[in-house]
Amino acid sequence: MTHHLNQPPAGVGLASAGTGLSTGPASARRGLRYIEAPQQFEPDGLPSVYLAGTVDCPDWQSQAVRLLADADFEGTVLNPRPSRNSVADPYAAWTPLGWQDRNIRRVDVVLFWNPIGHHHVRNCYEARLFTGRGGAVVVGCDLADPVQRAHRALLLHAVPWLPVADTLAATVCAALAELEAAASARR
Repeated sequence: MTHHLNQPPAGVGLASAGTGLSTGPASARRGLRYIEAPQQFEPDGLPSVYLAGTVDCPDWQSQAVRLLADADFEGTVLNPRPSRNSVADPYAAWTPLGWQDRNIRRVDVVLFWNPIGHHHVRNCYEARLFTGRGGAVVVGCDLADPVQRAHRALLLHAVPWLPVADTLAATVCAALAELEAAASARR
């Protein structure tokens, strides 16, 4: 089966991935594969990260993709925010049994940045405990935002074992560390 590489949104550089990007079979491909709602996602054996969080803010997802590419991440990034189609409904991915429901349990790491509420993180964390795939949840809250400071405090109370990063870069690093830990455990 051939998988096609989907290019990230405009302005997101993949310089580190360089010529490692290809459209060949998963076993031959190296680099970052970018998928956004409503595109289909089929796991290909490479690590995968789902970018969860709010869309009612500046486009942090493009920054996260750039950080992953700069870290030479080889895998798939799923983005529920449709950045390339300005007429697309930015909330369509969250319809019941929609794109998010189909894909969030199929990835290795769910990365929350500035979550809408602590209950969304906790529900995702608990749901992943009961799936066959398992996987990790990483969270970051921008301390400059008073709402996110409140979410951070609620998260620390509700799921005290779940670290909460202070920056998007630290949240991406936490996701990469989870992927590395999982890969080491499989060896």
